Amino acid sequence: MGLVTILGADEMNMAVGRLVQSRITDWLPLLGAYIVANNQMTEAKHGFVLYNITDAIVATDVSAWFTRWLLSYPIAYVATVITLKLDRKPVLVAPRMMALALGTIAMVLLLVLAVLTRDFWAFANAFSMIASIVVRQSIIRQLRVSIDRAIESFWHTPGDPVKVFLTLPNGKAVTIFAPRLVVVNCILTDAKPVHATLYFISRAVGWAAFGTHVVTLGIAGLVNQLSCVLLLICSTVLVAHHIGDDPYSIGAKLSLDVQRGDPTWTRALAYARLALDETEEETMVRWNLFPQRSNRVWWDRYRLKAAIYIRQTGSQNEERSVVQQSAARQSIQRQEPTAAVLRPHEISPSSPRVHQACQSTQMNASCPMPTGVKAWTEHRQMPRIAPESP
Repeated sequence: MGLVTILGADEMNMAVGRLVQSRITDWLPLLGAYIVANNQMTEAKHGFVLYNITDAIVATDVSAWFTRWLLSYPIAYVATVITLKLDRKPVLVAPRMMALALGTIAMVLLLVLAVLTRDFWAFANAFSMIASIVVRQSIIRQLRVSIDRAIESFWHTPGDPVKVFLTLPNGKAVTIFAPRLVVVNCILTDAKPVHATLYFISRAVGWAAFGTHVVTLGIAGLVNQLSCVLLLICSTVLVAHHIGDDPYSIGAKLSLDVQRGDPTWTRALAYARLALDETEEETMVRWNLFPQRSNRVWWDRYRLKAAIYIRQTGSQNEERSVVQQSAARQSIQRQEPTAAVLRPHEISPSSPRVHQACQSTQMNASCPMPTGVKAWTEHRQMPRIAPESP
């Protein structure tokens, strides 16, 4: 029975290593708890290649949390766009309290069952599971704080935005837009523990808790064994399917804006969306992402798709601009004073109401002239007719 605890380790390595927060599973026990103790979840996955097109840099040492995030998210073949943003998000207490409440209820039920059945080994098993949960949260929190502190160091000067094309081991690719220092310090640099000593102690406690969990689960009574295994399986399934996760926030200062895109897109369309200049295109040729210039068929197709994409984007921007201008005109018209209708005895150049109406007319030449002012103007412009002699 103790061997059951090592099942699902690969799935937990992938899910926990993303460093995302969940409002359901954060404080639930999981199978394969040793992946936290042996620090396996902080090891980067191989096969990722990052092409910083703006700076003409190629890198293969993509951070561990981002590689797991990419493999877990349902991205399209080449159409997905990820925009990394710096964001001071307020700390939401409700999701954290919800996850803590669910975990507390689950573990209290195991403890109560162990007390009612007078099973000491089941009681020790429940406590070892609680210790594993606390160790997991402590280690993950340190890694999240590490990313937050890295962002805080360049918060006011994050650098110019760069265009990045990243390929995955499974053949997929994503386009990334982010400030330069975010790419360097968050995507190409692994999260480091804030307190190395505390991190080491947490891992040691995690190993002790996992060993106790393996031994005590095999000795506990049948009812307690079945209850523990059922809880472990259910919580592990929830984590593996990312139930209750918030995949668009890492820590408290990094946000990911993801547009999944059209799965039918080809790489030529993905490259056209980057709006590359001649120097960047030559860089892509040297990286073997673009074919050589002699491949006229591919280059003609690429130019055509780039022109179509730019034209579509330009029309959408133009439409958006027209809508904004229309809304601005309507807002100005709502703020303009209503034109006054003057009585005949008030039609005089020295009349205050005529002066106010003239000023209102000068503020917006497109609005119709007030009735009284128009009548007075026509009267002033009429030719004078001499009176007839009697």
